[in-house]
Amino acid sequence: MLCYFQSTAQLSPGKLAESHSHLEGITNCTQCHELGKKVAEAKCLECHSFIQSLVNTNRGYHASSEVKSKECIDCHSDHHGLNFEMVRFDVDNFDHELTGYSLLGSHGRIECRACHVADNITQPDLKKREDTFLGLQEDCLSCHSDFHQGTLSNDCLACHDFEKFRPAPGFDHSLTEYPLKGQHEDVECKKCHEKTSRNGVSFQLFSGTEFQDCKSCHIDPHRNQIPGNCASCHSESGFNAV
Repeated sequence: MLCYFQSTAQLSPGKLAESHSHLEGITNCTQCHELGKKVAEAKCLECHSFIQSLVNTNRGYHASSEVKSKECIDCHSDHHGLNFEMVRFDVDNFDHELTGYSLLGSHGRIECRACHVADNITQPDLKKREDTFLGLQEDCLSCHSDFHQGTLSNDCLACHDFEKFRPAPGFDHSLTEYPLKGQHEDVECKKCHEKTSRNGVSFQLFSGTEFQDCKSCHIDPHRNQIPGNCASCHSESGFNAV
């Protein structure tokens, strides 16, 4: 009876890390291992389905050429004790290019945890994981608040760059429905685009500005005594140039 037990029993080489501690116990070995073999890659990805989805769509660090050819256990071994860190790498020297998202401009100068926080993660299961680097999206509004409060498109890079929010080097007023001419070119944006409030947030409104009529912005010095279009007498070069 003793010999039978010794030939069939599976002995654990050590305690599992905290993240796998729910799998502790001799009856759970096959959750990760195939009988008599090492950890099965497919079994890892059955649980870590988010990683599998990234690899399948060729996105993220685990889909990079440096990592994709490796097995999970090459970087994430276990049975080293409850306090063993299964996810560990040199944060200061990590090559972010391998994730497929280059850190350009000011993104390259901020701390990792300025972006990699639970508030910026949308997936509920990942949001619960302490200190995870997974789950961030690439669109600006997944990390940054919407300054324009939904009044402009989500294509932030059409106007802004990665260096700083202001000025907006990509914006060209000549491509709008109201190209600036004459003295309008020298006027500060805020003179025409005033601040408003939405969702309890004060912001400068750049869309929906009335411009069909000069009196949308300018006071009528003639007090409606002279009919017709202002441009019949005046131009953008100056009010007194008649």
